[in-house]
Amino acid sequence: MARSCCAWGVLLSLCSLLAAQPRERQGYLIAAPSVFRSGVEEAISVTIFNAVKETTVQIQLVVKGETVSRGHGTVLDKGTIKLKVPPGLRGQAHLKVWGNRHLAGDGYIFHNYTTVTIDSKGSSVFIQTDKPVYKPKQKVLINLYMVTSDLRPVNDRIEAYVVVSTCLPVTQRVP
Repeated sequence: MARSCCAWGVLLSLCSLLAAQPRERQGYLIAAPSVFRSGVEEAISVTIFNAVKETTVQIQLVVKGETVSRGHGTVLDKGTIKLKVPPGLRGQAHLKVWGNRHLAGDGYIFHNYTTVTIDSKGSSVFIQTDKPVYKPKQKVLINLYMVTSDLRPVNDRIEAYVVVSTCLPVTQRVP
């Protein structure tokens, strides 16, 4: 008889632990670049945690109170929404994101915004050396590749400085 009382005590403890566990919480994560490039289509990643149905997500880029670009899509768990940034924009803007699911009583709604910087279409420089580490007095071979934001080569002059760890210029060359 004592054994059956112990068994029920353990079973009731397990049931109360299971009942005390919180239900899965809903939430969202929006990942977007902090710097947008004018004239470029940017991708905004949307994740909705523990979603049970598709959520309509809308995105706006607002400059000085005026909406300059819109994007939208439906997301179940994860998705990406594209936003075309108009050419010629520069400065600060608000990126507004909201989503909702229209249900009878428990629609999931979120809304958020952040400030982003819009920069003119820029370029990137890739630096390539022939070795990862050099010894003193060894010749250093360097290639510089400049590309646009869509990875097309740029044929412009650039000024390059080679600096040692003491931050003193070693050589200077303008091709």
